[in-house]
Amino acid sequence: MLPRKTYFTTSCALYESNLDPSGVVNPRRIAEFMQDAAGLHADILGFGWDNLDATGCLWVLSKLKLRFYKPLTKDIKGFNLYTWPLKPQRFFAERCFEALDVNGEQLFGATTMWMVIDRNSRKAVSSDRLAEIYRCDFDDAHCDVEPQFERVRRDESYEFVYDKTVRRSDLDVNGHVNNTNYINFALDALQPHERVCELEIVYHKELLLGDVAHVYCKRDGNAVYLVGERDETTFTAKLVLATGE
Repeated sequence: MLPRKTYFTTSCALYESNLDPSGVVNPRRIAEFMQDAAGLHADILGFGWDNLDATGCLWVLSKLKLRFYKPLTKDIKGFNLYTWPLKPQRFFAERCFEALDVNGEQLFGATTMWMVIDRNSRKAVSSDRLAEIYRCDFDDAHCDVEPQFERVRRDESYEFVYDKTVRRSDLDVNGHVNNTNYINFALDALQPHERVCELEIVYHKELLLGDVAHVYCKRDGNAVYLVGERDETTFTAKLVLATGE
């Protein structure tokens, strides 16, 4: 469902360089489009990066759920991306996304959960403070991707896949691993031909330069579960693979 008020839309172009080994657009590229659109809209509404930075705070993504309604192959040259914020619930600010092609057909949808944290303490601001920062004429429309996330916890059924050492290219302007890079950390556990039709990822603890994340994996049918650990869990993910195509 598309919103009627307080939304932002932008046109996004796709190129062959955006395709992954399975022949579709890398989900990380989609997440980058979403991150950019969210940032631009937040700036317009008065609670963007610069606004928060002036108060010693910053936005961090807590959860992301992305669902593709059809494969984004090389034949799809672009889409119109819609995004809008929902009224915050306690410590979380939810933002929705829907992408339509030139004919108005839905390509993918996503829901994201954000938090505002203190830049120095790295702790979430209070719900009252969030409500002060995050104010606008919220629409009550929700995208077609429900905001329910599976609880993923590693047990003895998980197998070690690889170690990821954080390099400079993984970092963003805040000095920690950018949220879009965690998607590639999860995708690196797949075989080249495997295509993701849905993913959800939960960010638990930030990773910094030089950190080593141990990545573990479990498969259950067409679902792939990932856990990244340092001394404790840093991220968890669930990837749903396309079948029968």
